[in-house]
Amino acid sequence: MGTLLILLALLIQVMCGCTYKQYFANGLIVGKWRMIEYAGGSVNALDTITFYENGKMDYPFETGEFTYHFITSDSLAIYNSGFGEQHYKILKLSKDSLIRQIRRQKIYADSIDEPINGEIEKYIRVTDR
Repeated sequence: MGTLLILLALLIQVMCGCTYKQYFANGLIVGKWRMIEYAGGSVNALDTITFYENGKMDYPFETGEFTYHFITSDSLAIYNSGFGEQHYKILKLSKDSLIRQIRRQKIYADSIDEPINGEIEKYIRVTDR
């Protein structure tokens, strides 16, 4: 049975070009998340983000077409098509909690690409899908 699990993990790695941890993290993040804290303060109760299995993402308070990608199991990049990208360090990801901190921001039109030690954002899961 152990050999079968190892073969399955290797197959997943080959098929998606990622490690088992990345595959697991990608599946774990799928769903709708509500922000509960930003920089230690309160937030708009309607501030939500939704991650889909296909790599797309909805962020209702921003305009644009969003996608996401795990660079490593604790590093998440969010892309806003034609506008820019943000890279986050995932401090915690569980079935009901997401805590992330922005580490890099790129804004294409202004040629901005800078490292940031940004604010910590805390989310709770609203739905699985």
